[in-house]
Order: sequence, then structure tokens, then C-alpha cells
Amino acid sequence: MTELSKAVSKITDLIVSGGQALRLVEPKHGFTSVRGIHIAEKTGPLAILNGRKVLVLVDVENLNHSAYRLGFKVSYQMLGDRLRNLAKYCTLHAFFSCNQGDEGWNQYFIRRGWIPHPNDIEIINTYHGINRLANSDSLIIFTAGMLASRGNSDLVIIASGDGQLVCDIAKGLCSLPKERHIATLSLAGSTSRRLDATKNAHILENIELGQDCLRPIAA
Repeated sequence: MTELSKAVSKITDLIVSGGQALRLVEPKHGFTSVRGIHIAEKTGPLAILNGRKVLVLVDVENLNHSAYRLGFKVSYQMLGDRLRNLAKYCTLHAFFSCNQGDEGWNQYFIRRGWIPHPNDIEIINTYHGINRLANSDSLIIFTAGMLASRGNSDLVIIASGDGQLVCDIAKGLCSLPKERHIATLSLAGSTSRRLDATKNAHILENIELGQDCLRPIAA
């Protein structure tokens, strides 16, 4: 591949990922490389969950899009099982946008032990034409504060690679009276550099979603 081709490929990746700075994770255990991005065989590190009371907040659209661009889909059954098996107890919350009355994702998550939080897609007419509002960020931020303040979790896992969203949630949770730790969960190659736990004072750990919680997209 020529230097020009490499540059074009890198720019394309940035556009596809929403302009976020990509972070290639070099796992210590086995991995598979897809488009130059190393995907770990197992989700981790997960030692931080041992014996903890865990609140999990998943930005479904972010995880699904990140997995899709690598040729995978997320198995929320496997992900939920992995997290529940390690924690003292664990509540799983999934946030997603859907058409009003569409019960598909609702039933999917309920059957797998998750609490769904659907955000109805709005279609509005503006001066510039029809606009489709399908962003769950506001719902996630509001609900995160409510769940954390009313519950007794001592670890909150925010599953998203969106730097702005995760930083906003983390800052808000750290401002609450009770002390709790915060971890992120996301895919390699689709995680903002702002979420690096070694540099972000609000984040204790970065968990990488591995192949054990992913399924290849059928050809």
C-alpha cells in the first residue's frame, strides 16, 4: 500500500467513526486484526468487577456501529453474562433509538436480562427540510444521574466510545455525594483518546469489548 493509500484509509476510518481519534488497543492475550485494528479474543480487563455493585449503561447505537464497521455485531446476551458472573450484583441498562411503537429492541433486551430505555425517533420539518432526530445522548445522561443517585452502585460502566458523551456522564457522576468508580467499555478502533484511563482523572479503567461478546455478520 502506498503512503497516499495509507493516508486515505486513515482519513476514511476517522470519518466512519464520527471523527473521533482512534485508539488501537494492543491486548496482552490473543487477538484478531481487522483493517489494522486488533480485536481481543476476550473482553477485559474485568478484575475491577469482582465483588462490586455494578451499574452498566450501554449506548447501543455506538457499540453496534463500532462493531458493524469491523464486520461484527454485539452479543448482549454474552456481554451481560460476562459482567453479571463477576460482579456482586449487576444491573444492565440499554439505551437506543427506535420508531415509536417498535418493540423489537425492547423485547430483545428484556429476554436477555437487560432493562431497555427506548428513545422515540422524531421526524420534524425544518427550514432546511426534514430532520430525523435519533440521538439517545440526552436520555442516557439524564437517566445515568437518576440511577446513580438513587442506587448504591460503587462501580459504573459506561459502554460507549463517544468521548463527549462519556466525559459528560463521568463528570456528572463524580459530582454526586457518594464516591463511585467509573470504567468505560468500548471497541478497539472506535474509542476517543479522551477516555484513556491513564490520562482522564474521572475514569479508573478501560475495558475492551472482545470477540467473546461479538458475532460475525452473516455474509
